[in-house]
Amino acid sequence: MSTEQKLLEKWRDLPKDKQEQILEFVEFIHWKAKEQDQERIKLTTPQGKGWMPGFFEEIIGGWVGEPLERPEQGEYETREQLF
Repeated sequence: MSTEQKLLEKWRDLPKDKQEQILEFVEFIHWKAKEQDQERIKLTTPQGKGWMPGFFEEIIGGWVGEPLERPEQGEYETREQLF
């Protein structure tokens, strides 16, 4: 028997007023889950992180000067350990 079937069976055994309470609770949980999903989506968008709308669309590819080059970084310096 699935969880859904078990839940429905137990729900049907309850008085009508308790069935209504269960329904209200499930609706609340459903609403809360949607709210959390929307908040998670908001925090993963640039606007949700505080960037102005369209900022990245304007900036990406915006460099019009000479091509940027990263010079050689030289040899890795080995230092004495402090401790």
